[in-house]
Amino acid sequence: MDRRTSLSLLTVGLAAAGVSTAATAPSAGGIKLMVLYGHPPNPEEFEKYYLGIHMPLVAAIKGARRMEAAKCLPQADGSPPAFHRVFEMWFDSPEQMAAVFDTPEGKKVRADTPNFTAGTTVTRMVCKLD
Repeated sequence: MDRRTSLSLLTVGLAAAGVSTAATAPSAGGIKLMVLYGHPPNPEEFEKYYLGIHMPLVAAIKGARRMEAAKCLPQADGSPPAFHRVFEMWFDSPEQMAAVFDTPEGKKVRADTPNFTAGTTVTRMVCKLD
């Protein structure tokens, strides 16, 4: 499956799960979880697992304001990007985020992450939205 088809399926899956994929700014306030994936040892295997297995698990999560996945592009000067992928998820509060990830669906996502990130750095950040 080519990248365009994979991204289209991801968008359809997220939309079917009731997750907005619109590129609009979230409303003020709340928090944002960011997951930054470093460059994997085998990008093709990473992409296959991430799009085919992990993201359908993510799409099953209910309660987030919005979710957005992106693949990083080279810098303007052609140098490699700092990260391979970025995932963002918006919530109303830290308590809501904790409750969402404490659901069976949230637990599945957390448990699945090591299945495709061996040899890859995974940086998680929680940011307060202004």
